[in-house]
Amino acid sequence: MNQTMQSGREPSRFVAPRRPEAGPLPELVSRSLAMRRVCEQLQQVGPRVRLALIEGEAGTGKHLLARHIQARHASPGILVAEEATAVFCAEVTPHAELRPEPLRAAVRRAADGILLLRNIDELAAEPQGQLLRYIRSFETALSAEKPGLLPSPSQVICTSRKPLRNQVVAGAFLPEIYYRLNAVSFSLPPLRDRKEDIPSLAQMFVDAVSREQQRPLQGLGPGSLQILLRHLWPGNVRELESVIRAACLSSEGQWLRPIDLVILPLEPARPKDGEPAIPENYTLDGVIRRHILQVLKACDGNKARAASKLGISRSTLYRMLETDIAMPMQTPEVKQDELLA
Repeated sequence: MNQTMQSGREPSRFVAPRRPEAGPLPELVSRSLAMRRVCEQLQQVGPRVRLALIEGEAGTGKHLLARHIQARHASPGILVAEEATAVFCAEVTPHAELRPEPLRAAVRRAADGILLLRNIDELAAEPQGQLLRYIRSFETALSAEKPGLLPSPSQVICTSRKPLRNQVVAGAFLPEIYYRLNAVSFSLPPLRDRKEDIPSLAQMFVDAVSREQQRPLQGLGPGSLQILLRHLWPGNVRELESVIRAACLSSEGQWLRPIDLVILPLEPARPKDGEPAIPENYTLDGVIRRHILQVLKACDGNKARAASKLGISRSTLYRMLETDIAMPMQTPEVKQDELLA
């Protein structure tokens, strides 16, 4: 992404290039090397994917990537997303029919489309056996070029929050499932490892809210990007979208200010038994800021309601948020010009 400056604006303001109207499928932002590799892999194998694995932490965009895979395959059906633990039930005996009722219903809904089985890493031993039997039957139907006993999805994609290879090594997951799925597998990096994408992602979310709310929102104001870059984003892209959307709704102007961004610091590590619980930033300012952010979270980002609960005026709350009260720093400060060079 190129950095541009509007004439007459403050020199420190970051302005992302304007995007065309978004279609039904959001783009995969890929300024970072890790995401460029994912997009290149998608371009190469996407049209041929029939059975695949997508790994990545919660909120990294596994569902969106599955939709992009389906779009490149030109499947006429819909995408049906199911929790693997709900489809493959532990109470079904090993001698039960190959497709118990939850799986039968999911396969029927996903006929000619894509069946997305989410979080297969959470399956216990017996449900893993059921998943393996279904994968075998799906592969058999593909090799025979016939639909089989039931209407079959065009694609079956499984997702995992944990690396399945590590689960296999630990003896917690069936190796045969991993070997079959690993033939075509995608690994989505966490947002903390692709911070080059944060400006583009933030602008994309601002544009989306601007269209939805029909408001002339422009983007990040001075100082806002630095706040986003310092956070570790344990909730990944989903957390960033939530923060930007909340900031857009509470913003009083066209540009998102630092006080509009309500980002809670990460929870400090739990102390060992017998040790006092001391927060990472135990200065008085740090404790005050942490309490304010907790109240804001409890009030869903509503500053007027938070100020009322804190017993202060809204203007006082704004001043306290605007002041440089030290927040727990989770990563070294990243300079904007270094990241966007």
